[in-house]
Amino acid sequence: MFFPRDSGAPRTEKSSFKIALFAALTLGAAGLGCGTEHAFRWVQDLPVAPSDGATIEPRDTILVSVKNQPALSGEFLVGDRGEYSQPTVGTINVGGKTTAAVVAELQNSLTGVLVKPEVTVSIVKIAAVRVNVVGEVKAPGSYELPRSRGIMAALATAGWLTEFANRDRIFVIRSDGTEVQRIRFRAAELTAAEPHATGFRLQDGDVVVVE
Repeated sequence: MFFPRDSGAPRTEKSSFKIALFAALTLGAAGLGCGTEHAFRWVQDLPVAPSDGATIEPRDTILVSVKNQPALSGEFLVGDRGEYSQPTVGTINVGGKTTAAVVAELQNSLTGVLVKPEVTVSIVKIAAVRVNVVGEVKAPGSYELPRSRGIMAALATAGWLTEFANRDRIFVIRSDGTEVQRIRFRAAELTAAEPHATGFRLQDGDVVVVE
C-alpha cells in the first residue's frame, strides 16, 4: 500500500488525516494478520440510497419561524451532535430528521406555551461533510465535500487513483462510535454509474481507502 507523505494533506488538517490513515491501516493490517479478508460488505448489498432529501444534519443552519413570536424565531446553528437550543423549549435533537418532523416536534413542545403554535422550519445553509482519502490516490488528505456527493467526488478531489492502485479494492470505512463498517467498491462500477455505487453518499468522518 502507498504511504502518503505529509505534504499530501492540507497543513491545517494533518492531525485528523494522520488519525484516519492510522485507523485505515490498522483495520487493513488486522485482516492481513489473520490471513483472511477483513469483514466487509459490497456496496451492492446495501439498499440504493434515496435522492438527497431535506434532512437536517450537524453544522447546518436552520431557520425556525413561529408565527407572531419573534422571540421564539431565528436562525440556529446545529451542533456537531445534531442539536440546537430552541428558546423556551431547550435543547432539541434535529440531526437526521426532516424539516416536517422537526415542525411537528416543535409544535407539540410549544403547545403548553402558545394556544395554537404555527411553526415552519427550513434549512438555510447546508454544511459540508468531512472525509479522509488515503492509500493509492494522487493527493491523499482530508477534504470537505458537499453533503450530496459520493465516493467518485472524493476520489476526484484526491486526484483519482495512482497507477499502482487495485481498482477492485476501494473501501469506505465508517464508524458510528460503536460499530465499524467496511464497504467495498470497484472502480469500474463507479465509472459505469452502477446505481448502488454511484448512489452511495459519504458521511461525516468517512475514510476512503484505495489499496
